[in-house]
Amino acid sequence: MKKKIPLQILKTLEPFLKKESTIFEIIPQDQYLIKFVGKDKNSDFHFIIEDFKNQPAFSVLVNRKPHSDLATKIDRKWVNVNLLEKEFQSWVNILEEYDNIKSIFDDNIVEAFANEYYTEFEIIDEDAEINPLKVKQILLLDEHLEKIQNNIEKYKTEKNEAEIDNIINEVIELRENLTKKSKKWVIKKLSVVWGKISKQGPILIKEFLSEGSKYLIKESVKFIAEKGIDLLP
Repeated sequence: MKKKIPLQILKTLEPFLKKESTIFEIIPQDQYLIKFVGKDKNSDFHFIIEDFKNQPAFSVLVNRKPHSDLATKIDRKWVNVNLLEKEFQSWVNILEEYDNIKSIFDDNIVEAFANEYYTEFEIIDEDAEINPLKVKQILLLDEHLEKIQNNIEKYKTEKNEAEIDNIINEVIELRENLTKKSKKWVIKKLSVVWGKISKQGPILIKEFLSEGSKYLIKESVKFIAEKGIDLLP
């Protein structure tokens, strides 16, 4: 597929193409040259390179949403390839600002728990945004997630039904991507799942997030050791 794209475009976007982002991903497809989409499932933000031309200057047809920080509409225009990186970085910056800004739509409780868990992992690997977890780590984490998926429904009530269903869906998505996404993506997603479980109260924390199981997962991901039960305090 990459040989259908002019080399200059690939060179311009290489810093982004080889980086596993927590806010956008590349979608393989045949309709366009390259298609990036935001990872927020509730958003249709995208950056698409539809076509290219050599005259009067080497340019690409860019279809992006949002248009800018002032408008969420689609912007479709020809961009000189020398300005492509700047155009793409502008789109990435807007996604990052959306990700970081506080609003009335955010769940501050879940976010606080998730941030607390995420900082405990101490991910310092230079390749954390590119490479996946080790196979042993994936299997260990999948076993933990399987326990959540198979047992959390029994704690469902009329009040928390939507939240429990959301946790199950998040767990399923995470399990499906354990071998497909980077370490950083997996751990960030896991931290959100733990944050949502924690919001449900001490009973679910004790059931699914005991210090022993958390320690096991965290120490494995931090590469201190990879021997299952030997990691338990």
